[in-house]
Amino acid sequence: MNKLSDLPAALAALRAAALRHFDGVPLTQRDVRTAIPWLSFIRLAAPTPTQCAMLEPSMCLLLQGEKRTLVGQEVLAYGPGSYVLSGVELPVAGQVTAATAAAPYLGIRVGLDTKELAAFLLEMRPPVPPAAEGRSAVYVEQADDALLDVFGRLLRLLESPRDVPVLARILKQELTYRLLTAPSGGVLAQTVLGGTDEQPVGRAIRWIREHYDEPLSIDALAREVRLSTSVLHRRFKQVTVMSPLQYQKQVRLLEARKLLLTSGLEAATVAYRVGYESPSQFSREYRRQFGAPPLRDAALLRDQMPEV
Repeated sequence: MNKLSDLPAALAALRAAALRHFDGVPLTQRDVRTAIPWLSFIRLAAPTPTQCAMLEPSMCLLLQGEKRTLVGQEVLAYGPGSYVLSGVELPVAGQVTAATAAAPYLGIRVGLDTKELAAFLLEMRPPVPPAAEGRSAVYVEQADDALLDVFGRLLRLLESPRDVPVLARILKQELTYRLLTAPSGGVLAQTVLGGTDEQPVGRAIRWIREHYDEPLSIDALAREVRLSTSVLHRRFKQVTVMSPLQYQKQVRLLEARKLLLTSGLEAATVAYRVGYESPSQFSREYRRQFGAPPLRDAALLRDQMPEV
C-alpha cells in the first residue's frame, strides 16, 4: 500500500520547482511549456468564471489552489495533492475557485497518448482490474508518494536537457504504471481500451468531431462503427458520460464560441456554420451553456483577453 505521510513535503518541493519555471513570466501568461513535449505547467493568479472547453486525454496534478470541473451532471472538486484525469476527449466546464497572486493556482499537466496507454495495458501483468459500472471517464484521485516521486524526478530531469530524450520516455512509462495501478486505474484502463481510434466508441467520437456540423443519425453512426444502436448508445455513454447527440451539441457550441471570438461573423451565420438549422435554438442553447447570448459572450471574452 502506498504511503501518504510525506505528501506535504513532497508537494512543497514540487511547488517550489514548478514556480521557478515562471520566473520572469507575466502573471497574465497561464501556461509554460517544457523541453518534455507532453509536460507543461499551469498558473492562474485569480479565480475564473466557469469556462467550457474540450478536455484532451491528459492528467493535471494540482499543487496549489482549488478547481471545480463539471462533466455531464457530475461535479468534481479538487485541491492540492489531487489530480484530475481523462483518458478520452471530452467537453467539460471548469472553474478555478481558489487562486491569488501570492498563492496562485498551480498545476503540472501531462498529455496522454491513448495508443501508448493501450499498448502499455496489453503488456501489464497482472492486468488492471475493470472499473465499476457507471464511473465517469474523468475522475479525481489523490496522488500518493510514489506518483509524486515520479513528478519530482521529471522536474529534476528538466535541469539536465541532455538527458531528456532518453530518460523522459522511461519516466513516462513509470508515470503510466502509477496511474494505472492507482485506485481508479481501472477507469483509465476501461476508457482507453474503449475510446481509442481502433475501437467502435473511439471511431464514433472521431466521426462526430470531424462531422460535427452535419446532421447526426444514430442509426447511421452505429452502422459506421459496426455496432447496434442500443450497444453504441450504452458504450458511448460509458466512455463519455453523455449520449452521442449530447456530445455533438457540446462540440458544436465550443466550435461556435471559437468562431465568434476569431471571425467577427454574426451569430446567425455562426449557427449555420456549426450545423444548427435554427439561429434562435442556437442562441438559446448557447446562452444556457455559456451564460450569455453569443455576441455578448464573445465581447466579454475579448475584454478578458490580455493585451499583447
